[in-house]
Amino acid sequence: MLYEEGFTQNREISWLRYNERVLEEALDETVPLFERLRFIAIFVSNLEEFFKVRVGSLLGEDDEGDDIIDEKSGMTAAAQLRRILDLVPGLLMKKDMAYGLVESKLAEAGVIRLEPWQLNDEDRGRCFDFFRDVVKDRLTVRILDSDEVLPVIDEEKPYIISVLDAELEDKFGFIDIPRSLPLIKTLPGKGFRYVLTEDIIKLFADTLFVPFVPLETYVIDIARNAEASGGTGSANTAAEMRNALRRRKYGPADKLISDGRPGKTLRAYFARTLDLDERQMFTTTRIDFSYVDELEELLPPGTRQSLTYEPHIPFDQTRGISGNIIDMVKRKDVLSSYPQDSMDLFLGLLREAAFSHDVSEIRITIYRLAANPKIADYLIYAARTGKRVKVVLELRARFDEEKNLAWADKLSAAGCDVYYGTDKYKVHSKLCQIVFESTAKDGSVKKEYITQISTGNYNEKTAAQYTDLSLITYDQEIGKAASRLFKDICKDRVAEKNRSYMPLVVAPVNMRDELLRLIRRETKKGMAGRIFIKINSLTDEEMIEALMEASCAGCRVRMIVRGICCLLPGVEGCTENICIVNKVGRFLEHSRVYIFGSGFDEVMYISSADLMKRNLDRRVEVACPVNSGKIRDRIRAVMQDVYCDMEKGRVLLPDGTYAVKIQ
Repeated sequence: MLYEEGFTQNREISWLRYNERVLEEALDETVPLFERLRFIAIFVSNLEEFFKVRVGSLLGEDDEGDDIIDEKSGMTAAAQLRRILDLVPGLLMKKDMAYGLVESKLAEAGVIRLEPWQLNDEDRGRCFDFFRDVVKDRLTVRILDSDEVLPVIDEEKPYIISVLDAELEDKFGFIDIPRSLPLIKTLPGKGFRYVLTEDIIKLFADTLFVPFVPLETYVIDIARNAEASGGTGSANTAAEMRNALRRRKYGPADKLISDGRPGKTLRAYFARTLDLDERQMFTTTRIDFSYVDELEELLPPGTRQSLTYEPHIPFDQTRGISGNIIDMVKRKDVLSSYPQDSMDLFLGLLREAAFSHDVSEIRITIYRLAANPKIADYLIYAARTGKRVKVVLELRARFDEEKNLAWADKLSAAGCDVYYGTDKYKVHSKLCQIVFESTAKDGSVKKEYITQISTGNYNEKTAAQYTDLSLITYDQEIGKAASRLFKDICKDRVAEKNRSYMPLVVAPVNMRDELLRLIRRETKKGMAGRIFIKINSLTDEEMIEALMEASCAGCRVRMIVRGICCLLPGVEGCTENICIVNKVGRFLEHSRVYIFGSGFDEVMYISSADLMKRNLDRRVEVACPVNSGKIRDRIRAVMQDVYCDMEKGRVLLPDGTYAVKIQ
């Protein structure tokens, strides 16, 4: 087994260490105060998703009696769960400490969150008026007997529960807070003073349960297994996905968290009705941080400016272009590096294609869209003006399933041909293609292509927050390969025998084999070998073994791995020639780059794929070769900047922890 060799670690523990890295940004005094609060919110959101996805899967394995050993740690599902449940309370304590520190410093800066016990009589009166006039009638309130289960809970928001003073049997008060309520009540006075709406509801909960009196009241949040496909369906059609999302609401609970430690009666009720072990119930000081965005909007402009990052203004690559974008792209390949560059170049290209009489077809794969995407507007316009628009819209994009269903309906109604990916493989690749058709004198139809390949989603919001690469090329070999791939995705035949999309490297067809071939090519060079990879996650056993073998042969392996990393570098006799860097900062490191060799021997790809089994074997992913020397130089410089970052970069140690980089 791989774990016996001592250079790997458990995936879940690695992820928890990564999320702790996120939390460290809340303790970094060089980060603006409000951004430190935002990092706490990101930590909490990440942990919630971790329970919904990873812990839910482990609980399923454990319930089924699955005693399969994790190859990278030697742990069963039960052992992994025990370790996770041991680590999470400590992380929550660290989060609470960070939250208390940041809140005290925000108060010193004039942004003061008041607890109910801190309210004077006038402030309490204002809060009661707000509760009576704005909040009370919009709450859904239920009184539950001890044998009643909790109502169906929406995981996207918290709820409030009280133990009621009842003489004959245990009774519980349950409050459903609608999403439409404001999350903050501002108060007059010196500085920016505010109270959270959930605290106001708790303060006046006694008015909601008459004739009962609340004895103890808590905000709670429940995480459920988020596997939407469920059952036997693949959930890659609209009907299957809608059924799967309905099933998700009734899935087993993975954890419950409350803003205080409930008494024995309430804990017993949770254990009985949610089938939760005591260790799956966690306590923290604040559960829901969705108020942070609303708080930022309400802050006076001067205060907000002093507490947040300076506005980042990305470079608009469309400035200075003589003529149109289509003509420019036909002359040379163009790279956008988000968020240093804006998404305007790609959006402008898509807009020109939608209006151009020379364009016959637009094709695109969509995984996640922004709330009000211009991309969708241009696709809809193109379809309504008679162009063929093919949209491969992946319904199984976890937590965006409902949004994607809604966009599928809108795009279909506008005349776009919408495909839901393939039955067996989730379509995670980021491809867009503009097709030009012309008729020769002999009547034959000639097709030419502009192809765009990205490492990240077609999402204008995340393009301003995530580091990603977008390559636009008029290379007709790449265009023909992408055209074949689009057709095969739409006909669900990507993985059929003898499919080829060269020069693109495509999972699940040949990506695993090609990456292994290139790693082994460098391994054979020994000390002259060079591998430089930037990804989000590294978990695949075969890739880990190949990289270890490269290290043992003397090949220099440099890696930037943002999150999960199951390979441990610097282990004597195994991975001494591997150095792995992690960076957490203002922008989320999201781009994937693979570089093998150096000089004239260098091979470079940008890709949508991480080195995970799911990416290499269960998803349609694309890696595109970078042929332009100038673009290669630019990507290499981006990689080098991240790898050498002394401020936000950390080095992964042989024990799985991270250390500050030393000059």
